[in-house]
Amino acid sequence: MNGSMKARADNPLPEIGVIDRSAAILACLQDSPMTAAEVCRRLGYSKSTTYRLLTDLRAHKFIVRDSSGLLRLGPFPGRRNIATTNSVLEHLRSMTGESVQLWVRVGEDRVCVRNVEADHELRVSRGVGTVLSLVDGGSAALALCGPGNPAEFYATKQARVAGTASASVAFTVGAVVFALCVSYPLTREPDNVAGAYRSLLSRAAIELRALLDGSEELEVLRDIARLALGARKQAGE
Repeated sequence: MNGSMKARADNPLPEIGVIDRSAAILACLQDSPMTAAEVCRRLGYSKSTTYRLLTDLRAHKFIVRDSSGLLRLGPFPGRRNIATTNSVLEHLRSMTGESVQLWVRVGEDRVCVRNVEADHELRVSRGVGTVLSLVDGGSAALALCGPGNPAEFYATKQARVAGTASASVAFTVGAVVFALCVSYPLTREPDNVAGAYRSLLSRAAIELRALLDGSEELEVLRDIARLALGARKQAGE
């Protein structure tokens, strides 16, 4: 064994350093999505080290680059997802500043299965487990009755509650139809609703579709919908 080989065998610290630094990157991205440059600044690593580690982590799907170009936690091998529907909804809330809901269609009803609320004191939101009839209207209801294409955009004003508005797109995962909705008071309605929300909703819906396809979370969301409908039936509504 020559000197350099013996040194590598006796001193495994460089490899341990790689693991430590990779773990630090994952912990960093668990807080919030970032650009590669932001990761570099946050952790104080050199650019070459940071970009090499990020490339390796992306290759093994520990992290992914989302539709807005930010790095976020992704699926481990075996499709055990770190990223969740809530993390996508929270990112959409941060981009819009408004409440975001994920609805699923069950027959002629829609059920809210995920919700993140805006930080504003005045906000429009629906709790998880809320059941509404599709005929009651609203952009999410319209989206759920459409073709399930994230490119199709729907927006309504005062469809269900005076002084409120919403914008939605739909997507499908297998036979399940979802609607992703941003809801807000009319006092904060953008001048150009489609320009403000269409692309953000569409990109987030595509990300959610990929995230839920074949995942255990899909069944969790379906269970939430079934339980909510069962509870409403028991209550005699």
